[in-house]
Amino acid sequence: MMLMRSPFLHTLCILLMGLAATTVLGQTDSVHHKPKKFLGISPLSDTIPEDKSGVFLLPLLYFTPDTRWAAGAAGVYYFKFKPKSENEQKTRMSYVQFLADYTQNRQLDMWATWNVFTRNENYLLKGDIRFRDFPDRFYGLGNASLESDEEKYSYSLFQLKSLQLKKLRPGVFVGFDYALEYEYNFSYTKGGQLEQGTITGSKGAVGSALGLVGVVDTRDNIINAYKGTLAEISSYYFLRPLGSTFGFTNINATYQHYWQVKRKHILAFQARTRLTFGDVPFLDLSTLGNDDILRGYPKNRFRDNHFIGSQMEYRFPLFWRFGGVAFAGAGEVFGPHSELRLDRAKYSVGTGLRFVINPAERLNIRIDYGYGRYGGYFYFMVGESF
Repeated sequence: MMLMRSPFLHTLCILLMGLAATTVLGQTDSVHHKPKKFLGISPLSDTIPEDKSGVFLLPLLYFTPDTRWAAGAAGVYYFKFKPKSENEQKTRMSYVQFLADYTQNRQLDMWATWNVFTRNENYLLKGDIRFRDFPDRFYGLGNASLESDEEKYSYSLFQLKSLQLKKLRPGVFVGFDYALEYEYNFSYTKGGQLEQGTITGSKGAVGSALGLVGVVDTRDNIINAYKGTLAEISSYYFLRPLGSTFGFTNINATYQHYWQVKRKHILAFQARTRLTFGDVPFLDLSTLGNDDILRGYPKNRFRDNHFIGSQMEYRFPLFWRFGGVAFAGAGEVFGPHSELRLDRAKYSVGTGLRFVINPAERLNIRIDYGYGRYGGYFYFMVGESF
C-alpha cells in the first residue's frame, strides 16, 4: 500500500535561501585532507576519499505542488565498509537517513530509510519506517478526471519495509521484501465519493505483503550518476492470510541509463511501469506526476490501476557551481477506470537550474519548472530527479 522505492530523494530536500547550512560531525578521511566548508558548502576541489564516514545534520526547506512550502530537518549517517583484501570488490557508499517535515498544507511526515552495502557488496539491505498525518486531495479515478471534482481528505499512515538482497555478481542483486502498512484516521469532504464509501480503501486498511525484488545497479554514483544502469523489478503480494485487509498484487519496473557524452555533460533516460491487480485500495493505485517523473503534474491528480511513463534529461555545466538541465517525458495512468490512449497521454517538458553544494558526492540543489497538458509547476529540491 503506497509502497515506495528507496532512492536518495526521498533524498535530502534542502534549502536555506539558496544555502545548505550543514553541520558535519565525526567525518574521517584517511586519504585526502578534509576541505574546509563555508556555510556547509563544500569547496569545488572536494573529492571522494577511499575511506570515510560521517553525519550530516541539515535544515530542510522545499517546495512541490503537492505540499507547497515545507520545512523541517534531516540527518544522514554515511559510511563505507573497507575491503579486507585486494580481491574484494570496493563497496559503494551506504547511508541511513532521517527526515521530519511539516508543510504549508498541514502535512506531517517523519521518515527513516536505509541503503546499506555490506562488505564486498555481498548483500544490499534497504528499507524504511514512516509515519504520516497527511491532508490531501482526491479527484476521482481514471485519466480524464476533472479538477472541479476535487475533494479534500486526510489520513494517518504507519509504514514499515525491510528488503534483503543477495549479490549474484557485481551490481546484480536478488532478494525478498516484507511490507506492512496501517492506514487509519480518515476524514473527508462531506458528500464526496470517499465519504460515501464507494471507493475501495476509503475507510482505512491494513496492508501486509511479501515481495520479490531483482536489481541491476552499475551506476558510478547513486546520488547523481554520470554513467551506468539501474534496472529494478519487484512484485508484491498483499495476502489476507498475512493480515492484509485487501488482496491484490503490485508489479513495478524501473530502467535508468546514463551516458556521459563529454565531461559533465550527461544524458539520462528513465522508463517506469507500475501495475496493480485485484482489490486495490485507492491509496495504492498508480498515480501520475511528482518531482521525480512527469514534473508539471501534482502526484495524486490522476489515479488508476496502472502507470507507464518515460523521460529524458540532458544535464550540463554552466559556470562555477551552476549547471542546467532540459527534460521531456510522457506517460499515463490507465486500467478499469480509463483506457490508454496516445491522444490523451500526459506530456511534460521543462528546464531547470542546478547549484553544486557537495562536489565529492555530486549533490546539487535543483530548481525545475515542468510544464504539462494543464499548466506548469516549480520544484525546489536537492538531488537529481532520477
